[in-house]
Amino acid sequence: MRERVARAPLRAGERGRRDGQGMSHDDLVAALRAIPALVDVGHDPPNFHFRSRPFLHFHVHTEGTYADVRFGHGDFEPVWASTPQERQALLARVCDHVERLDRVRKLNRRRSRRNRRN
Repeated sequence: MRERVARAPLRAGERGRRDGQGMSHDDLVAALRAIPALVDVGHDPPNFHFRSRPFLHFHVHTEGTYADVRFGHGDFEPVWASTPQERQALLARVCDHVERLDRVRKLNRRRSRRNRRN
């Protein structure tokens, strides 16, 4: 059994500041739902799975909203999602992660098929 590693703390700073411009939380959730590889199993509150495993869910903290995201095989990583810039950054990281893993998966399938033919 793997030893549990302590979570990295969320970085300090202004949280919850809303300037009325940019990506809202609802926009972020809609964009996450539009990613074909993610499945929203919670709806309200949203709870996303990737490859049939828990991947991303949200928490409301006294300092703002953050998402717990599983980037890899380890534990969830907290990522702030309170400001429009933080939401954009979170969406970009999620898209990059999902696209990278889908590319690797497709490449491995091709290699597997070639090996079966030989």
